[in-house]
Amino acid sequence: MTITTRPTPTLLTSVQRTTTRRLGAAVLAVLLTLAVSGCGVGMGSAKSIGDGDTITVGVIPVADYASIYLAVEEGYFAEEGLNVETKVMQSASAIAPSVINGQLQFGTTATPPLVIAYEKGLPLQIVANAASNAPTADTDPTAIVVGSGSPIQRPRDLEGKTVAINALGAITQIGTAAAVRADGGDPSTVEYVVMSLPDGIAAVESGRVDAASTAEPFQGPVVAAGGRIISHPLFETFPPDATFAVAFTAKPFAEANPDVVDAFVRAVDQANEKAAADPEAVRKVLTKYGKLAPSVAETMLLPQYSTQVDPEAVQTTANLMTDLGFLPAPVDTKGLMRP
Repeated sequence: MTITTRPTPTLLTSVQRTTTRRLGAAVLAVLLTLAVSGCGVGMGSAKSIGDGDTITVGVIPVADYASIYLAVEEGYFAEEGLNVETKVMQSASAIAPSVINGQLQFGTTATPPLVIAYEKGLPLQIVANAASNAPTADTDPTAIVVGSGSPIQRPRDLEGKTVAINALGAITQIGTAAAVRADGGDPSTVEYVVMSLPDGIAAVESGRVDAASTAEPFQGPVVAAGGRIISHPLFETFPPDATFAVAFTAKPFAEANPDVVDAFVRAVDQANEKAAADPEAVRKVLTKYGKLAPSVAETMLLPQYSTQVDPEAVQTTANLMTDLGFLPAPVDTKGLMRP
């Protein structure tokens, strides 16, 4: 498994703060423009996969994407004739360009970065569900956390404060903005610090940022050290069982390799069924592939695993992003769905 170098944290200045919601789209658009320069958009992904060829999947190291690891561990990919390897990456803004240019054949992400990319005209396509929203706050593995001794008690207290997120335009930022607004605050006053999820937790514990918007397994250490969860932004924003994390590919790749995509989806769906029925299997693969300490894996909250991609939930996400200013205009997300 290849692990990417952690990016240097980026603090948005007070001048940038007023346009933060637009920056997520701009940053991702620049990355994707670089990825496709010199060829038709996405055509670098349109290579045919032969028997035994390696298929590489970019995986963000959180429990939402455990089904990818399970499909490897349980042999579901192998049963479908696929030779799959995983590559750990920190955000969709790193994964999406690699899918577009063919370095990765599939990627994982929460839905907001895909919506941003789709609005910019990038040919990406959701192929399988990864995780759906929790039915209760107590079972939500996403959270906004603060350190021990923090005076912050609720989302609106984040006005004028710094919050660590793993990427601009990521669901960590969307969820934070939604939570602040729902609590009567002004989300445009929040400053965001871009860093990897593990680094965000370390920054909270050291006091370098006021809060972190994160997901399991990274919120546990803050709580164990005396910190607090002040919000479960996804549970508070989206209905139970709504799709928020998916596996995706480039449309040119899917058109060139329909049988490969079908096989990939069958394997991931089988893994999601396994994950839903056997949480201990999930904890084992997170220890093995995600390099979690067994004590962390044993106690962390797990997301809802489902085989069903919910198109209405994806559209609801896009509508929220428009309302919050992350998108310049309403987006119809039907084209993100696999036919």
